[in-house]
Amino acid sequence: MAISTKGMRRITVNERVYLWRVFEIYDQGWFDGVQVTVAAMDQTLFLRYGLHQPDDSRTAVVARGRGAPTIRTACPTFQGEALVLTPQAVRDLIEWGLTVAL
Repeated sequence: MAISTKGMRRITVNERVYLWRVFEIYDQGWFDGVQVTVAAMDQTLFLRYGLHQPDDSRTAVVARGRGAPTIRTACPTFQGEALVLTPQAVRDLIEWGLTVAL
């Protein structure tokens, strides 16, 4: 099944195209508040990261492929001091997600 591209931005990392968007949601997902979701166009990687997480318990959600197990794992900070998520921060998130051992 294809991924809907409506409202998504594109970024290319290691010659693979990813779609991403920032949105705000409460009581309906992994994180409350502002978060980013990333999906590889070929559906080999899915990521979700919440921006307003405490430093001592910061996590991201990672899945390697459609139907693959989803894990929540500790991660570094991917946004700046002003809690702004730039395309470079999304690139860093993707590169980190590709290194996570599942």
